[in-house]
Amino acid sequence: MRVQYVPEKVELTLRDPEKRIVVENSDHGVVIHSAPHNFTRREKIRVIRYLAAEGFISDEFEDFATPDSRMPTPIAWGADPKLAISQPSGLRRVDRLMLQLFVSVSILWLVQLALAFLISR
Repeated sequence: MRVQYVPEKVELTLRDPEKRIVVENSDHGVVIHSAPHNFTRREKIRVIRYLAAEGFISDEFEDFATPDSRMPTPIAWGADPKLAISQPSGLRRVDRLMLQLFVSVSILWLVQLALAFLISR
């Protein structure tokens, strides 16, 4: 069964770890662009199955890389250095943690000031 509508070009950001890809569909096949050396073979298979399940590429790729799978449409991977993510996701988590810590400490400080003011009256 084929998908009714498959977009010609889609840019996605995948998580765990965070990676950007561009998917281009045409009559001749599917081209997936990612940063150089960004995916292992196993990750590529997982990404192709995910893209098929979500409707970004044809449904015929849901069984990609199984022993009995025959793919009439080829898939090609291209390397594009512009798709490399500049800040690692680990640093984003640290930034988020520091922001939460700063806000929590500020609220605690304001509560302490309010209590000190009420007790001094």
